[in-house]
Amino acid sequence: MADPIAQAAEAVLSDLGLWKLPVNPLRIAEEEGIEIAAGFFGSGFDARIEYYPAFDRFAIYYQNFGPYRPEGRVRFSLAHELGHFYLPEHRTRLRSGGTHNSVADYASGDPMEREADRFASALLMPKELFVAEVRNFRGGFCTLKDLCALSERLLTSITSTAIRYCDCQIDAATVILSRDRMVLWSWPSEDMRYLGMSYVERGSRIPPASRTGALYDRNDVGSVADQIEGPVDSSIWFEWPKRSELWEEAMFLGDRVLTYLAAPES
Repeated sequence: MADPIAQAAEAVLSDLGLWKLPVNPLRIAEEEGIEIAAGFFGSGFDARIEYYPAFDRFAIYYQNFGPYRPEGRVRFSLAHELGHFYLPEHRTRLRSGGTHNSVADYASGDPMEREADRFASALLMPKELFVAEVRNFRGGFCTLKDLCALSERLLTSITSTAIRYCDCQIDAATVILSRDRMVLWSWPSEDMRYLGMSYVERGSRIPPASRTGALYDRNDVGSVADQIEGPVDSSIWFEWPKRSELWEEAMFLGDRVLTYLAAPES
């Protein structure tokens, strides 16, 4: 079933003649006459869009690039704000005086924020172009290292790239983001749902026997290792899996850990 939000994002690229990768959200904002202001606004938000009725103009304020705010994260934040601009219900809310602060990494549980996240993902990584890029990797499938390379090529964040990979149903995979051994969110592909390996509860602890648990253990004892990979029994992560073994990769992203689980020969 087609996703109307993804269709809306892809229509923007087509209408503006920008159907190619990498996608530059700043270029899109300029084409729409949206004012752009970059700066360092503290830790309260990644980006924010406002409507000024006296001028009938929109403006996007966003945190500038920096050591803890890489280009991929900034571009996703800008694309997220464009979601608020393009999605009709969101735009109506802005015109009526509604404001918000947006935070990256799919951290918000607000339905409208999640819709803007989906728009941003489809805008920066339209499915047809994204899948074509993935085919450049061996066998048309990606490891976590491949997804890192892909995110660099597309100028997208590694988290949004990994989520888009799952959304495009390329492989049976689940990605999980955690901090201090606590799950912040998980994102499965449809095939992983079918295999009974999709539900990892937000706020639950990372399984100690997992590869991710081992990576945290290494970090606790001062190891410089920031990545780990290897096979793991599916039951370590899931209660009723339909596969006995998973391939697990995990890597530190600052103070967070991104975990990639794939079902071999799914």
